[in-house]
Amino acid sequence: MRILVLGPFNDEHISMIQKAGGADAQIAFFPQGLEGQELLDELLKTDVIVGDPDPAILSQTSNVKLMQTTWAGADAYTRGPFPFPSTTKLCNAAGSYGHIISQHAIGELLAITMNLAGYRDLQARREWGDLGGNMSLEGTNVLIFGAGNIGGACAKRLMGFDVARIVGVCRNTGKPREHFDRLVTLAEAEAELPEADVIICALPNSDESAGYLDARRLGMLKLGCALVNVGRGNFIDLDALADILEAGTIRGAALDVTNPEPLPTGHRLWGEPRCLITPHISGGSFRHPTTTMNTCETACHNVRALREGAPLKNQVL
Repeated sequence: MRILVLGPFNDEHISMIQKAGGADAQIAFFPQGLEGQELLDELLKTDVIVGDPDPAILSQTSNVKLMQTTWAGADAYTRGPFPFPSTTKLCNAAGSYGHIISQHAIGELLAITMNLAGYRDLQARREWGDLGGNMSLEGTNVLIFGAGNIGGACAKRLMGFDVARIVGVCRNTGKPREHFDRLVTLAEAEAELPEADVIICALPNSDESAGYLDARRLGMLKLGCALVNVGRGNFIDLDALADILEAGTIRGAALDVTNPEPLPTGHRLWGEPRCLITPHISGGSFRHPTTTMNTCETACHNVRALREGAPLKNQVL
């Protein structure tokens, strides 16, 4: 088995992957990644990929048995313009990012509820002023779109703020999930919108979720609601979001993802003081050692599973 490892893993990770591949495994490690013909040359002699090669170049291969991406989502390979090789099994790194993305989401939420972005704006202008009352999370109703690793980690952290109720949105409401008071499907979630003081969006991309928070549903949001999106940018209609922020009907929004990305420079949300925008960095592959180790452990599981003919973890295709 030849394993191509792309990305800034360290010696410990490579040793783990080598062990998972067995004594006969050959590791080709390129911490800075590969591009163009060099990448294609390596792919054409590879059985397993751990990393995120250019989808256009990967589409030219038919020999790779398994690709383990380091991202939680696999949209670049499943929804992009280049066909993913039918002979290759694709697994994502879902489960690796909840610990860090949840911290980003809660940080953004607190920035909204505590007026922190507004005070930063005052500081930039060297102004001393009172922006009015804060919003306490105590006793609030929280609606989290996505009750998996990321949504569950957000729910766990929010419990420490003595929120009143946390409702999670997921496909399988019969599966036990910690830290949620109630689970609903996406179809049932609309009824929860008018009661939610806080909404966190952490759903992966799907045909059902795309455009879900449109102008009609955004118009249903509770006065003073705080909205955070760390899932997929196409979950929210950003023009409609700009409208309700300008109208002042919700307290604020924080977006780590937009549609499209980057957000066009002329979009109204750039100048909206009630909106915080970060450039899709809440997870960030290889930016945190725990995330990288989580991803490596998933890769090792799948390398062993491929070798032993066992079920793969996080299989997408």
